[in-house]
Amino acid sequence: MITRTRFLSLLLAVAAVVSTPVLAQQNLPAGKWQAGRNYRVVSPPQATSVGADKVEVIEIFWYGCGACFVLDPYLETWKKSKPAHVEFIRVPVTWNAGAKLHARLYYTLQALKQDERLHTKVFDTIHRGGNGLLGRDEASTLPVMLAWAKQNGIEEKAFTDAWNSMWVNTRLRQADETVRRYRAEGTPFMVINGKYTTDVGSAGGIPQMLNLINDLANAEKRR
Repeated sequence: MITRTRFLSLLLAVAAVVSTPVLAQQNLPAGKWQAGRNYRVVSPPQATSVGADKVEVIEIFWYGCGACFVLDPYLETWKKSKPAHVEFIRVPVTWNAGAKLHARLYYTLQALKQDERLHTKVFDTIHRGGNGLLGRDEASTLPVMLAWAKQNGIEEKAFTDAWNSMWVNTRLRQADETVRRYRAEGTPFMVINGKYTTDVGSAGGIPQMLNLINDLANAEKRR
């Protein structure tokens, strides 16, 4: 049996989901962006991992993705000028064995506090240097990544300890859950505050996508 209080709660929840695109559209520059074309509404909205005064922006990416490689320098520039209330988070995909090993590398660098220094270097190694940083399996991949890590100033034990750590394993599980929750089927894929998703093609190009992210983030800040 549904009580009156429960019934009203359900109505409010449905109303909130239904009104989300309307509220977003009202807060966006008039006529500039169209829901369903330039961005999609996540239903139901997902919880974020940032403070109440922040707007979360997630890039779902893969180191082996050529489009992610092309986008990366633009994102690095955008990070320096993004709205102060935006908190940017990268989440690697774990779709297959190779992607999962690249994701483990990303979180290993993050555990070592080397991700900001070496994130772009990973892309360059793979896409400019022709070194995919992968072996036949995890056992043969680790020596490849260890050699790369040592070339970039990371001690072997520190890298191996982080690679095998519970912290990295937990982050991999969380990444897999995030990718599934947002139904990301391609990369790069952007998520704004758990409510909206977009990509370069939908937005009309890289500059347009970054402008759209800023506009959605600002609309969320004003709510």
